[in-house]
Amino acid sequence: MKNQKKTFQTLFLCAYVLVFILIPFEESYAFPSGSNGWYLDSPLQTHSNSDLVCKIQVISIRKGETVSSSIFMGMTGIHRMIATAKVLSIIKGECPEAIEIEYEYPTENNINMGIPISHLTTGLSEKEICIVFLKLQENKYKLNRIRSKLRVVPEIVDYNLGDEPNMKLVAEFLAGCESNDDLIKLQAVEELGFHAEEMIKNLTTSRNNNETFDKIAYVLSKIKDALKKTRQSNDLVIRSISNISSFQADDSPGTEEPLKLLKINPSEFDSNDSFKKYGIKSFCVSDLQLRLLETMDSTTRRVVYDMNDGSTLRREDGNPGIYRGLRDFDYTEFYNKALDCDSVKNSKQMRTAIANVLWIRFEKRSVPVIVRLLDDPQISHTAVSALRKCINADFSNSWEPEDFYRSFKGNEFYFTDQKPEKSLEERQKDYQDHEQEYIQFWKDWWQKNKDDFN
Repeated sequence: MKNQKKTFQTLFLCAYVLVFILIPFEESYAFPSGSNGWYLDSPLQTHSNSDLVCKIQVISIRKGETVSSSIFMGMTGIHRMIATAKVLSIIKGECPEAIEIEYEYPTENNINMGIPISHLTTGLSEKEICIVFLKLQENKYKLNRIRSKLRVVPEIVDYNLGDEPNMKLVAEFLAGCESNDDLIKLQAVEELGFHAEEMIKNLTTSRNNNETFDKIAYVLSKIKDALKKTRQSNDLVIRSISNISSFQADDSPGTEEPLKLLKINPSEFDSNDSFKKYGIKSFCVSDLQLRLLETMDSTTRRVVYDMNDGSTLRREDGNPGIYRGLRDFDYTEFYNKALDCDSVKNSKQMRTAIANVLWIRFEKRSVPVIVRLLDDPQISHTAVSALRKCINADFSNSWEPEDFYRSFKGNEFYFTDQKPEKSLEERQKDYQDHEQEYIQFWKDWWQKNKDDFN
């Protein structure tokens, strides 16, 4: 009986492969480099938006009936497509060795906001090998309109980091970092940043589980090693995304390469250049510059752990609070030079991201850099608050300099722990009413104390 079953399975596989070889490939309906495959955030897509995640090879695609667009009203030429695919490996869920995938795709050159609709929609192409994120609806696997496909190496990857879906994906991306295909490599370094960020969040709940903590620390070390290599890429975008992902992975890329990115003239690789090469506009220099600084901002808002024993890193300068930011990155020196870059001078968003980090970290050695922001009317309030934290850390949640802090200065509570504090709304209103006084206070203070910071 067992031999009969084994013979049947062998015959089935042979027949399947023969069918695959003989199927004629039809016209491709998708722009292979795609647009919505970028910036996927695959940990989120896997956990929240997918019933089945698998690596497939597309065998054929046929066109079904014409349907009305649920996204772009009034658009014609939207077709229900059915792709037949061979499943190479399963990331999440269960499925047979061959599946059909339904999706809607515009086959006519409709334009929305100056961009062909096909470039705003995730589709599949014959023969391509990719990872897809599918929903199971009415017993059919359906591909979401956006952020539902990953570019990966065509080879079968050994999922040797663990059976969890995210660990399998990390294994795919580590292999992608070694690819000679720049589109695959770029997707890999971008997604490794998201996975590293997710793992660092999980450290909070895994510190009491030595096995889980050690596993996360090990996988993070593999991600860091891969990003160290891709940071040396000759490709501007791969190199830039690798630096950005390094901040997400808690691994310092050094200050030299990030500064080089900020110094590049945006016209060297603008949104049109990005669209021609990648199908989206957001890999242009100006967007990469902003993304770098905003990622630096967001990654200072998390707890930093010692990867050897799981302990929370504390500040070393005697000030209260935990350590924020990358351990081997000189934020003060970097931001001092960054503020001289034209790209930063011309962008309120970039300067705001810088001011936020200086406020969050409140290092005394950053005071000269913060003082430079007092004359920036768009972010001077953050500079005032950052100086307050740096110089008077015991009142770190106040907007005001100490002289404006409270009305009953000098009473019996002043030198005790019972320090009356104003609400956030009151502090914001006080700042708005007395903004120039606060700014002038710190300018006068700086003239008296700047020699202490040389």
